[in-house]
Amino acid sequence: MAHIYDYAIIGSGLTGLSIAAALSRETKNIALIEGADVPFGVNKKVNFPTGPMNNGLRFVPDSVLSEKALRFLENLLNTKVVDTVSEEAPITYESGGFKTFLGFGDTPPAFYEELAYFTSSKRLDLAMEPYEWTQALFEKFQGEFMQRSYVTKFHQEGEKVTHVTINGSKTLHAHNFIFAGTVKDLAILLPDDAISIRARSKLSKNTYWTALCLDICHAKPVTESTAMHILNGTTQDEIGPCAGRFLPAVETENGPLQASQWMTFIEQEVTEDSEVVGMALKKIKRQIKRAYPEALDNLKLERIFVAPIIAGNGDIKLSANMTIPELENLWIASSTVNEQKNLVGSLLQAEMIVASLGFKVEASEEAPATEATI
Repeated sequence: MAHIYDYAIIGSGLTGLSIAAALSRETKNIALIEGADVPFGVNKKVNFPTGPMNNGLRFVPDSVLSEKALRFLENLLNTKVVDTVSEEAPITYESGGFKTFLGFGDTPPAFYEELAYFTSSKRLDLAMEPYEWTQALFEKFQGEFMQRSYVTKFHQEGEKVTHVTINGSKTLHAHNFIFAGTVKDLAILLPDDAISIRARSKLSKNTYWTALCLDICHAKPVTESTAMHILNGTTQDEIGPCAGRFLPAVETENGPLQASQWMTFIEQEVTEDSEVVGMALKKIKRQIKRAYPEALDNLKLERIFVAPIIAGNGDIKLSANMTIPELENLWIASSTVNEQKNLVGSLLQAEMIVASLGFKVEASEEAPATEATI
């Protein structure tokens, strides 16, 4: 007889790992299913000439919901995640100088909501970086990790999912299924009777955004500014603006170096178009050079990272408890269905799913007090 897991979690990025760590407090009978070789999703460690850093630009705006999200994470990890709150307005470069960024006016980019996440004038400075979050969450996970495992179909009987097909051939059974993958994939994965043809079409055709990230190691310190930069240039084009910031300069064997991290968004449909990707990267570099003329001289390293379909919700209809209405044991944990964006949306979606499953993550007695910082 086939083994039946209590929970099968599809996707081991920040959302999936947060749920996996929370459920591991209750049971070890969990399958964590991941298509890649390793867990962590986009939040993994990158070794850079300036030292370990996040896989692309990371930022947490200060807000009530950010504080709620990170308190959930702190309770999961039983450690302090937030250090302090800093107030520093984002800046832009125009008319030959830096100015406070006041918004996009009458010409916001198509991906305005995704970029606006980075424009808060108050931020949470972190005691733990996001790549450390996912490593620590994975250490809290108690079940079975299945890498290089792609879910290729959900199967239902009545109003429940009974099992999934993995890699086109293997079958995995569970009482509850939690989908923390790319929401667009549900158009293919869901059983025929689970959603209407119209809903399936909307999932496929909705606009999804891919994050295009550029990490740069500068040959010498460029600026002491820690402000978020929103750069767009003087001409409007279909590429749109970018967000980025410089990390503190680091002393190395080869002298002082400084890293900077930049991000823009392109439509998922053109992610495979090397010309579009190339144009977007050139625009980022052009804007950096415009603001800091010598910043790109003799670069030590450039690193390009593409995070496909990181935003766009597909307009999928869910029950109040985040399940597919026709499938009472399939929870949708994809971060892009949350109204909040980026890291905050990922953590809040995980918290919502954990609560919907009937669990509450409380800090243990050894957990640090966080009232002073968030």
